[in-house]
Amino acid sequence: MMDGISELAKMFRERDNKNYLGPQTGIVISPPPNIQVTLGKKIVLTKEHLIIADHVLKDYQRELEIKGNMQTSGEGGSITLKTSSTPTIYTVVTGNVSANTTIIGSMKYTDTLKTGDEVILVPATDEQTYFLIDKAVRL
Repeated sequence: MMDGISELAKMFRERDNKNYLGPQTGIVISPPPNIQVTLGKKIVLTKEHLIIADHVLKDYQRELEIKGNMQTSGEGGSITLKTSSTPTIYTVVTGNVSANTTIIGSMKYTDTLKTGDEVILVPATDEQTYFLIDKAVRL
């Protein structure tokens, strides 16, 4: 039978010997929606084990605003200017156009993870759930 000091020392050793599981990589073997990712040589994670960042999935959509200077030259066409409530259409035969512009809209991703993609995985503290945070790229 262990005395109190030995028992306490054993508890500290068990606590201190826990493996730290930091970020890891896996390989997609089946793409979403029925995603499967290999982790090492023996573990296959399915959608039940994964919490997936939305930006790696098809049809992910974000609002955007692009500001800048637009320039064209030597192009013809028409320009519609709207002042007050009456639009005026001008025909441009050839010329240069330079304008500050702001484009506001949304962007939708049409691709997703595919078989063979390497992904970044972060384990949850329960080591049963993994956060798939992004596609990995090696240079």
